[in-house]
Amino acid sequence: MRAFVLLALPLALAACSQQPETDGDAPESAETAAARENVTLDLQATGIVVPPQEGIEQLDVPFGSNRSATEATLANVLGAATGGHEGEGDCALQTTEYPGLTLIFQEEQFVGYMASAPYVPELGRAEMLGDPGVSLVADSTLDGEFAIGTGETTIAGKFSGEDDTAQVERLWAGENCIFR
Repeated sequence: MRAFVLLALPLALAACSQQPETDGDAPESAETAAARENVTLDLQATGIVVPPQEGIEQLDVPFGSNRSATEATLANVLGAATGGHEGEGDCALQTTEYPGLTLIFQEEQFVGYMASAPYVPELGRAEMLGDPGVSLVADSTLDGEFAIGTGETTIAGKFSGEDDTAQVERLWAGENCIFR
C-alpha cells in the first residue's frame, strides 16, 4: 500500500480538520485540536488536495491559484496561519506558514509548498528508496536529496541523514528557494 501511495502521487499525509473560525484571542480547545489531527492532506506535484473527510468536501488547491483564495481554503482546514515572509533579496517569494507546512506565493499566485512533520511520510530512507518511483538526486549539493516521480510531476525531498533509517525531513514541490 505504501508503494502505491508514493507512486500514485498524491501522498496521503496527516493534517488538521475543518473547524469553525474562532476569535483570534481565544485559545483553541483540546477538542478542536484533537479533531484536526484526523484530517488528511494529499501533497501533490501540482498543488494540494484536501480529500473528502469528516464533513469536508474535496478541496483542490492547484498551483496557479489566487493567494487569498488559497489561504482562505486551507485556513478552513489548517486553522490560522502562524507566520509568513514577504520575500526580498535572492528569494522574492512570499510565504504563509502553518505548523509543518509553508505555502509559497509569487505575484499573488500559489506556486509551491514545503512540508515537514507531520506532513511527511514516517518512512526510513531504505524503505523510501525501495520504491521504484523514488530516487536520489545525482550530484545534488543537498545531502540526502531525493525525488518522487519525474519531470513536471516531481515532489522533491530530503532525508535527515545518510543511513538506511534516516527519516524524511522535508518535501517540496513547485517554486521554492532552496539555497544550495
